[in-house]
Amino acid sequence: MHTKLLALFITLISFTVYAQENEGINWDESTINDKIKLSISLSEFKDRYKSADSTATVYRYSCTDMQEKETEFYYYKGVAFELVNDTLHFRSIDFTARKAMYFATDDDWFDHTTKLKSFGRSFPEQSQYVEDLYDETTNEEYQRVVVFPRNLSADYEWNFNFKDGKLSSIEYVENCM
Repeated sequence: MHTKLLALFITLISFTVYAQENEGINWDESTINDKIKLSISLSEFKDRYKSADSTATVYRYSCTDMQEKETEFYYYKGVAFELVNDTLHFRSIDFTARKAMYFATDDDWFDHTTKLKSFGRSFPEQSQYVEDLYDETTNEEYQRVVVFPRNLSADYEWNFNFKDGKLSSIEYVENCM
């Protein structure tokens, strides 16, 4: 009898451990406006959206090449994509450029109206660590909350940037190991 109760107790505890998901954002479950995938082939992008608002060639540090390299960026309605092998990969969204856009993940979404305080309801643990930063180029102060991927072994993070208490941009940042 005691062994059955002990086995039942261990089983119930294991269910609660597995039920608690790691706080974070999963790349595969995130979209822009519930329509645009974070990775999309260039041909599919052109079929759906015809063309980018603009493109630019920029120098960006490549984790795989371990050096600065020329990279093509596509900009569409405030969203920046990096072109890698005929696939566009999300890099950032600027809510000051286009207010009708939002970043959706799981059952939540974030846009220019998202306040730092309400952001804490979605990511209570990570929003305890708000960084106060200063942009010397624009002479603006802002706050940043770093949100890690749900899979903690993944090598990237999300920077949620807030100006005047509201979300102004989200950046995808690769961590080079």
